[in-house]
Amino acid sequence: MPLFVEELTKAVLESGNARTVLSRAAATALNVPATLHASLMARLDRLGSTVKEVAQVGAVFGREFSYELLAAVAQRNAADLNGALDQLVGAGLVFCHGMRPMATYLFKHALVQDAAYGTLLRAKRQELHKRAADVLEEKWTEITDAQPELLAHHLQEAGDWAGALDYWQKAGEAAEARAATREAVSHFASAIDCSSRFGEVSGGAERMTRLHLAMANALMQTEGYRPERLGKTLEDARLAAANTESAELQCDVALSFAPFFYATGRNHDYLTLAEEQLANCADLLPTAHLSGLWATKGKAHYNRGEQPQAAEALRNALDLIDRVDPSRGILLGGADQRVSTQNYLSESLIILGFFDAAVEEKERLIRNFDQGDKPFELAWRRLVHCELCALLGQYEELLENATKIVEICELHGYTKRRSSGIRWRGHARSHLGELDAGIDDVRESLVLWRGHGVVFHTPEKACELCDFLLRAGRIEDASQMLDDVGTLIFDTDEASYLAECIRLRGQIAADRGDLTGAAHLFETAIATARRQQARLFELRAATQLAPVLARQGRVHEAATRLQAVVHTFNTRYPIVDLIAAQSTLDALSP
Repeated sequence: MPLFVEELTKAVLESGNARTVLSRAAATALNVPATLHASLMARLDRLGSTVKEVAQVGAVFGREFSYELLAAVAQRNAADLNGALDQLVGAGLVFCHGMRPMATYLFKHALVQDAAYGTLLRAKRQELHKRAADVLEEKWTEITDAQPELLAHHLQEAGDWAGALDYWQKAGEAAEARAATREAVSHFASAIDCSSRFGEVSGGAERMTRLHLAMANALMQTEGYRPERLGKTLEDARLAAANTESAELQCDVALSFAPFFYATGRNHDYLTLAEEQLANCADLLPTAHLSGLWATKGKAHYNRGEQPQAAEALRNALDLIDRVDPSRGILLGGADQRVSTQNYLSESLIILGFFDAAVEEKERLIRNFDQGDKPFELAWRRLVHCELCALLGQYEELLENATKIVEICELHGYTKRRSSGIRWRGHARSHLGELDAGIDDVRESLVLWRGHGVVFHTPEKACELCDFLLRAGRIEDASQMLDDVGTLIFDTDEASYLAECIRLRGQIAADRGDLTGAAHLFETAIATARRQQARLFELRAATQLAPVLARQGRVHEAATRLQAVVHTFNTRYPIVDLIAAQSTLDALSP
């Protein structure tokens, strides 16, 4: 609006007829942008054709442009060019920084640039963009090497779809390399758009498959695993790969589909896809891809609550990864395949109750921490550290790592991974005397995670929130949360935290004084955990069953049953759940 007022004032001064100008302005008060645009165009016209043409050339470069680039594209003698620039500066439409020929110029406002650019006819606009592209490619290779998106933009606007495709793809790869993932998404999308206009693309279906897969990987990092855009990108990759004879590329597509299937609660469907790949293509695939298939199978089993099968598949994956040259590794879920595979194996081992093996797996992953890792992988490694701290009750260290995850993710736009950092920050706060703040964090984490309807890990996060809500005495909130999670589990095959959901219902019944109902639910949770071989969840349910039995006068039975469960564990680490179980046993002793 200040620019509109300024233009209005200048129009009055230049026309000398305030009444006419003000009456026109009043008539268009609800259409300020159009009025302002017309005023700016009129001012350019009044400055003369040469000045206007120089402004148009500058506008082709954007809001800011250098004198050297302008001179190379404008194709005017120095006197005319310098005079036109001086008039633009004098009219207050452009600012100048530095001395010619090293000067740079900045349009006073984006609307001034838009006005100059908007007066160009389509043919002239394409001609100028073509000239700009040629000049950049011939004389300023250091700029195009560092910022290929500049050349891509000019080629696209010039109608050179093939050239634009090449440089948008380079720009996407460069952005990905420097962890500018949102930029990568935009650049890959532009490349794909150019390919749709171009027709037969150099490199054919293989190139298009890789382009769609690169886009999908960037989307997973920035938007998570279930946005509609990701599903379409993966389907486009699948269709392109079907037109190739590359088993490796077709496997790449299958692997990229894994997080999408997990996110939609279709783990069985993914297992079918992975097993088909292993049956039909195992002899044709590199070791890294075979490892990827075993790893993604393991994660699908993990989500279904089939932990023994999950651990076996993930171990197979890691054995294969050990034989892979690091330069030939692949990404799973947007991160290095070893990071995600090792993380899932350690979590599966925790649920199975093999605490020492799980701790050692996590410590091995943490030891391999490398400051040269990409930010997304750094965040994932810190997530592993958080899980270890939570298991061992190291809450100050947990808070520190969770805070760093949030910082990394806010810097790079990793929305879903940020939710994990907030979750563990809340976990730490809840155990450090800030229960309400912790609940708020864990709830925010769940909202972020579920923002696109993601299924996998949702019961886990919801159970944690319920646990803290019950500590705060917010029974109805916890009950409603479990109802929502129950519906999700019923509609999908996400069953890894089924026993925990039942245990928490037992805790709600106990808090309401329904000891019989609570005992039945805890027994059901124990039976479910045993069926899934989830010894951690059996331990938690048995620990909460014991006080209920004691309140029913069955103290000896309570102590005997809990002791029998506790004695199945053999660990040298101070595991939080075992400490809680032992504390309950001590309270039951005479």
